Amino acid sequence: MSQVIGTYTKLLLCPEKSFKVDPTTFTGLVKSLPFNSNGLSASQNTTDSSTMTGKRDATEAIYGNIDASGDITVPLDFNAFGWWLAFAFGSPTTVENTGMGTYTHTFMPGNTQPSAIIEKVSEAQGVFLRTNGCKVSKMSFSFGGDSELTSTISVSGCKEENATAILGGAGAESEVTLNRVNPFQISSLTVDGTAVAIATELKLDIDFGLDTNGYAIGDNGYRSRLNEGIIKPSGSMTAFFDDMTYLEKAKNSTEVAIALEATKGTSSLQVSIPELKFAITSPSIDGQAGITQQLSYNAYYGNNSDGHCVKFVLTNDVASYAFAAE
Repeated sequence: MSQVIGTYTKLLLCPEKSFKVDPTTFTGLVKSLPFNSNGLSASQNTTDSSTMTGKRDATEAIYGNIDASGDITVPLDFNAFGWWLAFAFGSPTTVENTGMGTYTHTFMPGNTQPSAIIEKVSEAQGVFLRTNGCKVSKMSFSFGGDSELTSTISVSGCKEENATAILGGAGAESEVTLNRVNPFQISSLTVDGTAVAIATELKLDIDFGLDTNGYAIGDNGYRSRLNEGIIKPSGSMTAFFDDMTYLEKAKNSTEVAIALEATKGTSSLQVSIPELKFAITSPSIDGQAGITQQLSYNAYYGNNSDGHCVKFVLTNDVASYAFAAE
């Protein structure tokens, strides 16, 4: 049998009917999504035995709970990435742009977080590694530079199994087209509503506060629960050190709003962090070149008009990102 080669593998994503419960039908639900790496895997805790038997020979080790988790890195794009946002935040609010042939999808935190099935597939080798009860635990972004723009999506799940066929059966999956966001397509970065051209990098981490300790007796070492918690966005902004503007905002604990937008034809992706505060970090002088400043921040919800601590708005020709199953 030939070796499994990453090039020929697929990543399938499908919403669950309810936590750890498969959909009644998979028709139209299974998406084959582009990805750069898929680190979602199962691992089991083992502990050396301290038992003594009168011999020097080791006794059998203790096998503990099984963790299904890992990081999935995906390209940032105007199309497929909407499914990752739906997996993280739930179905968006969608509005058709009449006469434009496009739709605007708004993703914001809800009171619940959806769960999904994720499957690693290598059909030629008969590999179908399927993990149920998956939820997003963290999303990370780095905007700036001229390298490939990606998002790292940390996922926690319940049970990985070796399935015998592709999720939903042959032909059930639909391949989602990639429409990549290139670095030069980041059209604006605004601070407090004013476009700025001095930031060189914006990092954003969104922690979904999952409780990963939901193991119960009788569930064979697999998670029984994976409850969501407080969503905490944080990150940093690196910018040319032109003056004291941002350092003063940090020292005065001034509330700041940051928004970023990427555009490509009629497609766009907007990221909005409406309330944040910078932490005080004075820039150092490391040489003769121009000086930059890196200001870390924590975002929150206080009283902004969006009613949430973070918002993504995606405009494209996809009619729906409904992430629900019957």
